[in-house]
Amino acid sequence: MKNIRTKTFASTLAALGAALALSACQTMGSSDPIALEIQSRAALHAGEIDRSLSLTEALIAKEGPTPFSLNQMALLKSRKGNAEAAGRILRYAHELYPTSTPITLNLAKFEASRGEMSTARATLLPLLSLKTWPEGFRLLMGRIDMETGHLPEASILLHEALRRHPDSPLVLANMGLLHERLGETRMAHRNLLKAKELAPRGALRQRIVALLHSIAP
Repeated sequence: MKNIRTKTFASTLAALGAALALSACQTMGSSDPIALEIQSRAALHAGEIDRSLSLTEALIAKEGPTPFSLNQMALLKSRKGNAEAAGRILRYAHELYPTSTPITLNLAKFEASRGEMSTARATLLPLLSLKTWPEGFRLLMGRIDMETGHLPEASILLHEALRRHPDSPLVLANMGLLHERLGETRMAHRNLLKAKELAPRGALRQRIVALLHSIAP
């Protein structure tokens, strides 16, 4: 069944490439894949989601599915509110490029966002053997370890994340959660208070305030 889904998605991408080939040549002129990638990045950075999506589709039409184009397509689908499509693209990309660190990290983030913590942990485990970990890996892996009951491992990773980002409200909030899980309520309260001071107004700050109210110092 997995192979059937993979072949189906691959066929879909191939059809997309064929359908876009003519229009890509007409609208992009002599633009090469490198230029299309640069333009797609710039459009995304500028908040021009639809334009970035069109450029990414044109890139796939010219070059086929690459780690960048698949990652970019998944991100754009997510920005447009289509999380299911983003997940399908990331799973397909991970099958094509299992050693791609950005794809692996983003797939694990997607799985964690859906509450699939054990699956996300299995996705991330191969990255532990890398000599250099990608940005965000320590926090993500630490949070997943915490949610799956691997508290000693979570402690090591989150302390390393805090050492690198001592003023990150997100890291501090997760440290607060870790201390709460370990029964260290005073340390949990201290970390959450600092996280609250550093967090801008918004969803994260509201979540931190709610946690503070639920944990007695």
